Amino acid sequence: MRVSRPLLLTAGVTLAGVAAALIPATAPSARDVDVPTDGGDPDGYVVAQHDPGTVYEPPPGVIGGNALVEAFDAVDADGLPVRRVQLTWQSNEDVASADSAASMIHSDDGGYTFPSGVNAETGAGWFSKLRDGSIIGVEFIPSRVVDAHTVELIARRSTDDGRTWRDLPSTFTTDLTFDPSKFDRGIRVHRDIFYAADGALLMTYYTTYAGDPGYRTELARSTDGGATWHRYATVASFTDGLWMGESGIERAANGDLVAVHRTGTPGGANIGPLYTNRSSDDGRTWSRPEPLEITTASGEPAPTTGVMPVLRLLPNGIMTLTFGRPDNWLAISPDGLGRGFEQAQTTYVNHPRVNQAFQRNHGSSGNGAHAVVAANRVLVVGDNCAPSWGCPETDAGFTVDGEYRVWKKFVDVVRPNVGRIDLLGKVEAGTVTVDTTMTHTTPRLPETGPRGAIDGSTDWASAAVFRSVRGEGVYTVNLDREYTLNQVGLALQYGAPGAARVEVSADGSTWTEVVDTGTTTSYTQTYYPVPDVRARQVRVTVADTDPQGPEFLGELELYSTVDSFENEPGGQVPRGYTDAIGATVTDFDVDDSRHVLRLADAWTDKIATARWLSDAADEQTLAFRVNSIGYARGFAFTSLGSTNDASNVPAYHLNIGADGSIGWYSYETSSWTKIAPAGTAPQRVWHELRVEATLDGAEVLLGGRSLGTVRPSTPGLTALTGHQFSSSGTASQYDHFLIDDVEQS
Repeated sequence: MRVSRPLLLTAGVTLAGVAAALIPATAPSARDVDVPTDGGDPDGYVVAQHDPGTVYEPPPGVIGGNALVEAFDAVDADGLPVRRVQLTWQSNEDVASADSAASMIHSDDGGYTFPSGVNAETGAGWFSKLRDGSIIGVEFIPSRVVDAHTVELIARRSTDDGRTWRDLPSTFTTDLTFDPSKFDRGIRVHRDIFYAADGALLMTYYTTYAGDPGYRTELARSTDGGATWHRYATVASFTDGLWMGESGIERAANGDLVAVHRTGTPGGANIGPLYTNRSSDDGRTWSRPEPLEITTASGEPAPTTGVMPVLRLLPNGIMTLTFGRPDNWLAISPDGLGRGFEQAQTTYVNHPRVNQAFQRNHGSSGNGAHAVVAANRVLVVGDNCAPSWGCPETDAGFTVDGEYRVWKKFVDVVRPNVGRIDLLGKVEAGTVTVDTTMTHTTPRLPETGPRGAIDGSTDWASAAVFRSVRGEGVYTVNLDREYTLNQVGLALQYGAPGAARVEVSADGSTWTEVVDTGTTTSYTQTYYPVPDVRARQVRVTVADTDPQGPEFLGELELYSTVDSFENEPGGQVPRGYTDAIGATVTDFDVDDSRHVLRLADAWTDKIATARWLSDAADEQTLAFRVNSIGYARGFAFTSLGSTNDASNVPAYHLNIGADGSIGWYSYETSSWTKIAPAGTAPQRVWHELRVEATLDGAEVLLGGRSLGTVRPSTPGLTALTGHQFSSSGTASQYDHFLIDDVEQS
C-alpha cells in the first residue's frame, strides 16, 4: 500500500449513521475481539501466534511426549507444491538407558491436518531430506557400543516421503576414546543433519570422552549417504565451567553455521543458560562459546535457562529459535545471522501452580521443535507433560492439566512490507502465468520445476532449473494486472555462486532492468528495493558462474504498492490498520490470493471496522476488491479527511447496499443517495471499487466504469487522511465481507 506509516487515531467516528462508541474505557486484552485493536507496524518484523491444537492424546497410562517435527518439499496429487510435515513423539520413559519407543504421523497440507494415522514402527530422532529425494533418519540413542571408538547407530531411510522405512546399517567412529563410566552407549545424536559445502553430510552429536569434565558437542561427517560417520570437528567443549550438549545448528543467511547449546554443570545442575558460537569455514573450526543474547517481546527479563534449542532459517530471511524449560519459547533473529535473538515469547505453558519453587520445571518438558511450513510460517510442536517425570501424581494445580498430550501451533513470522503478491495462488487460479526455459524436472524430486521458484521454499531442490549447457535460464511472470513494484525477493541455487538480472515491462516489449545481483551465494532470499516502477511482466535471467552447470531460481517474491495481506500474520489485525473490530487476516474463503482481510460483524452495539490513517494530502485514490459473503446488509467504504474543526472525519462515505446498490451519504442532511441502482454490485461476487478523491469531489468507479462524481460527505475538507472499511451499522449483525488488494495513493 503506497502510504506513509499509519498515524495514531485522534478521534473516533461512527460512519454508518448510527451512534456507536469505538474507544474502550480500558485497554483490550489479547483475547478481546470486540474492542478496538491496532495491527502491527508494516515497516517492522512481527511474530504472531495461533492457538494451539492437540495432535495426539494417548490412552490413560500411555506416555506421549518429547515431540519433534520436520517439513520437506513435496507435491500433491494435482502436482501442486506442498510442505509435507513429519511429526514424531516418544512413548518410552525419559531416562538415559531406555530404548526408543516412538510414533510418527504425517500432514500433506503444511500441518493443518494429520490424517495419515499413527505409525509406531518407524522410530523417532532426527531427519533430513537428501538430494536424491530420500529421507534419512538417525535415532537419538545408538543401538550399542562396538568398541571404545565405534557405535552402531539406529538409522532408517525412506524413498516415498516417509510413508515406509527400511533399516539403514550405520556406524559412527571417532579417533578419541569414549568414557563409558560417564556416558551410556557412546554418543547422543542431537540434532541436525545437513549438507556441507562439498556435498558431504554433517550430523551433530554430543558425548563425553576420556578426560572430559562433561559433555561436548561435535560434528560427524559422512560421504556415503549416512552409512558411515566419522568424527569431523568439535563444535563446543567445556567452557566457563559448563558442559555443552543438546545443540541445534543452522546455516545463517551469510553461510555461517550457527550453534546454540544447552549447558549444565558437571555433578551439579543439568540445565543452565543457552550458549552460542559459530563457524565461518563450514564447521571445521568454531568460535569460543558465549552466552546467547535474548530479549523478550514484553521487555521482561529473558529466560535464564534452556533445553532443546532448535534453529531454522526461513525463506524470508528470518532465523527462528525454539527452546524451553521452563515453558516453551520462540524468538527471532530478523537479519538471519543468529548473533542474537529478540521478541522472545512463550508458545506453551503447563506447570503445577503448587510449590512452584520445586515443581516449576514440571509439566511440559520444554522439549520440542519447529519446522518451516511456508515462507513466513513455522509449525511449533511440544508436549503437555514430560515423559515419565513431568506430571507425577504428587503434583497438582496444573495450568493446563496433568495428562500426556502432543500439541502443535502455527507461528507467523513476517518481515516489513505488506505488498507481497501471491504468485503461487494466482498461478494455481490461472490469473498469473509463467513463461520459462527453466523447465527441468526429475521424478525423484518432484518439487523441482517452474513452480518451485514461487512455492515459498528455498530448500535445495525446490527451484526452477535450466539444464542446458548453453544460454541462460529465463523466467518470465505475466501478472494479472499492472502493479507498481517496490521490492523483489530472490534466492538462486542454494549454497552455490550465481547471478541474476531482473527486468520489468508494462507492455511486454520494452524492458527496464531493476536488479542486478552480481555474483552471490544464496541460503535464503535476499530482498532488493526497487524504485516504484510499473510492471505487467517481470523477467528474471539467471546466469550461474559455472557455464557447464545448471542454473537455479530458488525463489522469487514480488512486492508492490497493493496491500495483498499475503505478508501478514493469519488471524490478526493486518499491519498498519488501527482501531479494528472484527477485522482479521484469513486464508479461508479466498479468491486467487490466499490471504484476505475478513470483516465480520457479530455485535448489535458496535460495528466491525478497520481504519488506515496516513499523512494529509490534497488528493487521494483508494482502490480495493470486496466480496459480501454473509448476511450482509451493507458494506461501508470511506475516504477519511480533516476539516478546520475535526480530524479523520468521513470525507467521502459510501456503501454497497444489501440490494447491490452503491450509495453516498451526506452528513449535512443525514441521508443516503443511490449513485448506482440495485443489482449493480450483487453479493457473493468480487467487485473492484475505486474512489478518486480531491477536497471538492470524488469520482467513484466500479470495475473501471465510472458511476459518477459525489460531493464531500463532510463539507469543508482541508485534507484527505486515509480510509476505513466497516459494516453497515450498530443494529445489524452477521455482516461478513472479504477485502483484498487495497491500494491507497
